Amino acid sequence: MHHVIYALVPIAGMLIAAKVAGVLSMRIGMPSVFGELLIGLILGPAVLGWITPNETTAVMAEIGVVLLMFMAGMETDMVAMRAVGRPAFLAAFGGIVLPLVGGASAMVAFGFDWQTGALIGAVLMATSVSISAQTLREMGQMRTQIGSVILGAAVIDDVLGVLIFAVVINVITGVGDLGMTLLKMTLFLPIAWFVGDRLLPLLVRLEHRLPHREAALTILMALVLLYAWAAESLGSVAAITGAYILGILATRHLDAKHIALDGTATVGYAFFIPIFFVNIGLQVAPNDVFSAPLVIAVITVVAIVTKLIGGGLGARIGGMSWRPALTVGAGMVSRGEVALVLAGAALAAGAISGTVFSALIVMTLVTTLVTPPLLRWVMPPVPTGD
Repeated sequence: MHHVIYALVPIAGMLIAAKVAGVLSMRIGMPSVFGELLIGLILGPAVLGWITPNETTAVMAEIGVVLLMFMAGMETDMVAMRAVGRPAFLAAFGGIVLPLVGGASAMVAFGFDWQTGALIGAVLMATSVSISAQTLREMGQMRTQIGSVILGAAVIDDVLGVLIFAVVINVITGVGDLGMTLLKMTLFLPIAWFVGDRLLPLLVRLEHRLPHREAALTILMALVLLYAWAAESLGSVAAITGAYILGILATRHLDAKHIALDGTATVGYAFFIPIFFVNIGLQVAPNDVFSAPLVIAVITVVAIVTKLIGGGLGARIGGMSWRPALTVGAGMVSRGEVALVLAGAALAAGAISGTVFSALIVMTLVTTLVTPPLLRWVMPPVPTGD
């Protein structure tokens, strides 16, 4: 019990700091997520050292990103996403190829062997849809063409990026059953859609027989967590992909004001999601910043430029005009939790050194921090009526 008691004050501090930083961020014209990420960096070991990451906050942060992606799925307009299939796919393609090739080439030119270069390039393929989704939501762009392309491309990047990473690390280390990984990925998405499309109508019917309406909220949150677990454990894709799929399905069967949806949003945005954003900043330690500054700078610059150009050029070839296409590229810059997972897997497999891992952590934080203001800067102005 004592370790839980000692965690209560840091958690309270993270929540208060996140909301205050979010409000201040909005007052200077930035999305609140920018302030929440920055305050985590300031309060964490990298600057003040007042709050250190621990297992309790890590678990809460994982729940936070799962709920965030469920919310993003609920706010995704599938009609609009189908209409932007071509630019979304081409943006995803460019956002995978250019970071992979550019990252690997830059690292080899920098003196690393091709195996390390290939793995760094594979990590740079990642796109954190959670950061962009929150920024788009605050800017009222979730259901626009740009928002649909960014989310569609990010989800495609998530699936294909994890797949290519699995291939690269399998070739380099020779561990893991590549064929089984591919099979699980191929089967998971259609099965998850089929099962969820039948479970949610059952929830609606069951709700009328439950003694309390809040029970529907409990069941839905349990389903979100189960889908996230199944995505990673059974489907070999990121946990957030499972939550995102269930969120899309929820809009097909539940009213937008349904207590289960409204309650999930309240619980998520009031508690778990702010902890997730602050916790990203807590991951950076002073040693990470100073261990290899030149390597960090090169990886970070390559990460930003290749995703901005690759995603933007793909969207432009897909038929979007230059500024919306550039906005799509900007929305794909953040690496977030996806890159952290891939970098951790590469380190655990002994495929990269601690120095390279630290560089990837710092790169992840920097790309995550620059995405909200970058999106705000390049986003086309919303037309206003007279």
